[in-house]
Amino acid sequence: MIRNIFSVFLIFAAIAIFAGCGPRAYMKELSKELSTHIEILQEDQPVIEGVQIFNTDVIIRLYEKDEKLLSAKWETWENVDQLIFAIRNSYREGLQPEDYHLTAIENLAENIAGNEYPVPGDIAKMEMLLTDAFLMLSAHMAGGKTDAETIDPQWRAAGKRIKYNWEDFIDGALQNKQIIENLQMLAPRHREYINLKNALVKYQQIKEEGGWKNFTTRMTKLEKGIQHPDVARLRDRLATTQGDINFAIEDQDLFDQSLHDNVVLFQRRNGLTADGIVGRATIEALNIPVDDRIASIEVNLERWRWLSEDLGGLYIKVNIANYELQAIENDKVVFQSEAIVGRPYRRTPVFSSIMTYLVLNPDWTVPPTILFNDVVPAVRSNPGYLAEKKMKVLRADGSEVNPASIDWNNVTAGNFPYRIRQDPGPENALGRVKFMFPNQYNVYIHDTPSRNLFLHTDRTFSSGCIRINRPLEFAAYLLKDNPAWTPEQIKNIVGQGRERTVSLPNPVPVHILYLTAWADDDGVVYFRKDIYDRDRRLLTALAQAPVKPDQ
Repeated sequence: MIRNIFSVFLIFAAIAIFAGCGPRAYMKELSKELSTHIEILQEDQPVIEGVQIFNTDVIIRLYEKDEKLLSAKWETWENVDQLIFAIRNSYREGLQPEDYHLTAIENLAENIAGNEYPVPGDIAKMEMLLTDAFLMLSAHMAGGKTDAETIDPQWRAAGKRIKYNWEDFIDGALQNKQIIENLQMLAPRHREYINLKNALVKYQQIKEEGGWKNFTTRMTKLEKGIQHPDVARLRDRLATTQGDINFAIEDQDLFDQSLHDNVVLFQRRNGLTADGIVGRATIEALNIPVDDRIASIEVNLERWRWLSEDLGGLYIKVNIANYELQAIENDKVVFQSEAIVGRPYRRTPVFSSIMTYLVLNPDWTVPPTILFNDVVPAVRSNPGYLAEKKMKVLRADGSEVNPASIDWNNVTAGNFPYRIRQDPGPENALGRVKFMFPNQYNVYIHDTPSRNLFLHTDRTFSSGCIRINRPLEFAAYLLKDNPAWTPEQIKNIVGQGRERTVSLPNPVPVHILYLTAWADDDGVVYFRKDIYDRDRRLLTALAQAPVKPDQ
């Protein structure tokens, strides 16, 4: 269909001759129409065929390269066919096809195909729409539809540095007839992005097939060994998204081991306590609509488009929403630890930095936020609090101040010239080791004496720093290339209780991210709660019309 429609571009001259004018006259008329539409692009908010044109500056430069006679760029059906295919399928990248003038382009194409003698004005309009659509889709694939820092001001992770000569880019794509290849080249090449994009296709297909039915049960809970008609409906629901439920068993109403295993998998995929018992939390997760799951995937695809293509051959990734730290080497996870992150009102920020050293048996200088929001009120309630926590009040020169000499009831941020430091030891808030990377937030990764908190599924307990469950193993991993720092040596120094700073053999990039959906290489999709309520704003921005890009 598209090929037949746009083969017309190949025979402009022949049609023009049959219409009673020569090819030169026809091309001159087309050039005039292109010039007229270029003038339209110089308006504040230019509109062609009812849609706003965004990449005005680039389009003007592109078409005015030949000042004597403006010429068409989309002259072959191959290029037009490829672009329309790419626009139609942009939803598979979590983007909206109508952002790229799909309906207007298709309507205009149909009008051109139905006209025995195509009107040069229609060709000029099509040129503007196709060029703008290609540029807009290219920019969105390369760096995201939205601006990270505008939509999410707390997002400071390593971003892309997009430097394209867009006129040369589109010229090259058109000349080589590689529209689709050039667009695919712009998309993120991260394994996580590719896996998540495949997951989006899967969930879009589930939606097209009607999604899943709401699951309810008259039972307080369902668990292994129970025999009940609701069990069969649970099988149906899980099969929709997991697809590997055994339907060959004799009794579909029996909650058997296979179903238990699938419930555990579902719970792990959704950040729930993986006990195989279907209670209220699991039922709530089962009943999250497929549209919401698709939206979550789309939001996180956009976050990957924000990110730099080069995160490092070896890097540390903390996913705040998953309460997890990973070391990733050559695109494979080589170390993992559960993590504790900031409370919703003391959020762990999203940023990138470089880890250069770690400290064994660290002391802890209380940060201002914790000092005035937590420590000072605690001292007011309990005058012995500082002694119990082995904390000292210090002047700027390091000399100690007697806490009893301070009027704690009148202490404010403006009249407290001291700092409070906690000595190394079992009660130190940083535990036995901290991992340091410079950043404006005073946030770092460290151990914790509160080991019981890792028993929780949801772990928003810190004041912003990242506490991990395997700190000594993490230290050993980071120092594995330094023969002087074996795991035994690390434990020996920790046991001595003396503070020791250790430089890493090689600096390691650290990326603190916020991802509420991802997929593994096997196609298993994982979702997490939007603990900081960040998804909604980004989803709203993705649903809005595009904004004029920086040109």
